Amino acid sequence: MKRRKSLRTRLTVWFTALLILFGLLGGLGAYIAAQQDPANLLDDQMREIAFNVVSSVDDLAQMPAPPLEAEDMLVVQAWDADGHLLKSFPSGFDLPRQAQTGFSNFNAPSGQWRSYTWVLDDGTIQVSQRASVRRELALMAALPAIVTTLLLIPISALLVRWLVGRILAPVDELARQLMARQPDSTQQLALSDVPGEIVPLIQAMNKALERVADMLASQRRFVSNAAHQLRTPLTALRIQARNLRHASNPGAAAEVLDDMDLGFRRMSILTSQLLALARAEAPSAAEIPQPVDLADVLREALRGVAPLAESKPVTLELAALPSVHVCAERHDLETIVSNLLDNAIRYTPPGGRIVVTAHCTAGRAEIEIADSGPGLPDDLLERVCDPFVRGSHEQEGTGLGLSIVKALVFRAGGRLSLRNRPDRSGLIAKVDLPAFPMSRGSDRSGA
Repeated sequence: MKRRKSLRTRLTVWFTALLILFGLLGGLGAYIAAQQDPANLLDDQMREIAFNVVSSVDDLAQMPAPPLEAEDMLVVQAWDADGHLLKSFPSGFDLPRQAQTGFSNFNAPSGQWRSYTWVLDDGTIQVSQRASVRRELALMAALPAIVTTLLLIPISALLVRWLVGRILAPVDELARQLMARQPDSTQQLALSDVPGEIVPLIQAMNKALERVADMLASQRRFVSNAAHQLRTPLTALRIQARNLRHASNPGAAAEVLDDMDLGFRRMSILTSQLLALARAEAPSAAEIPQPVDLADVLREALRGVAPLAESKPVTLELAALPSVHVCAERHDLETIVSNLLDNAIRYTPPGGRIVVTAHCTAGRAEIEIADSGPGLPDDLLERVCDPFVRGSHEQEGTGLGLSIVKALVFRAGGRLSLRNRPDRSGLIAKVDLPAFPMSRGSDRSGA
């Protein structure tokens, strides 16, 4: 199993690394600053030696060696006007004479040196010092700051870990709340005393909990409806099975078997409708919607119900259709139109008419299916789309057709409305769906 990286560990490591980097930069800065101050001091020292120890080259050649500290590593030299070395103390250093008065850096066989040269009328005086002495002094001056930084690193790491723990305490508290919740709990998470960075996460979790609550409610409704609707046919089948066991002759047994076969067919239809309703109420996959040609779907649906309309007979009319594409799954759209047409054919008396129209306005596609049936009482117009609510019990059905249509329309982002026809008896089912935005070029090509 792949080990997941801890956010606390990552924050601690990064903050500690930043502290170490800043400490090292501070030590480097202290070293540079400490190097500059001794360098200026030592330069002044060399110049003072050159100015104050002697007043001429002859005096320096005759005087004894000055009391110089060995750790200063200063070399005082004198040359005459012709460039001959008169004296050097300490002895044994053959350092090159610089031609101009002032400070200079040069390399010699014994290492890198810095010198102050004073050119006089009768010769040259030069005071030199190893560059390593200056570096050692700077390092000794900066060493306390570097050591302090190194000692503070483990303390800083502990402090950073403690601070990160305090900062991430709301996340730990949120995790404890989630672990303490019951498996079926859909209660919203509180947003009080929560850092602003965590608010989007909690809001997303609350939306997910809302969807879970809707799904659980849908499952409970499905189970309750299925149990309620299957109880009656199952009881009837049990009674018919008992009657079949006590049938006195083959004719009576055949009649009972016919009733049982009809009951099984009804249960099969009801089961299929219940499963279709469950699938319709389930959330669809988060995919990019593809354009569906509305006119093509309407023509296909009309061809599918044409045999049923002819057998009644009922006239089907399809008005001129606009060239419009809608944002919906093609199978869902076909199911919506087919169920509405099937429902209209069932409740339209023989010789009636069903008119299908469609138009597009303000980025919405509207489908209207108007029949010449009896219509619906006003109190049923809103409730007839609920599961197992039927407008008339004279027609055979399960009462799930409009529920499936309503669920599919809602999943497609549309609306389903029913109203009675104002001019005559009949019902108008209207489906409002979002139209797919098409470019002008694609419209011309589609036309």
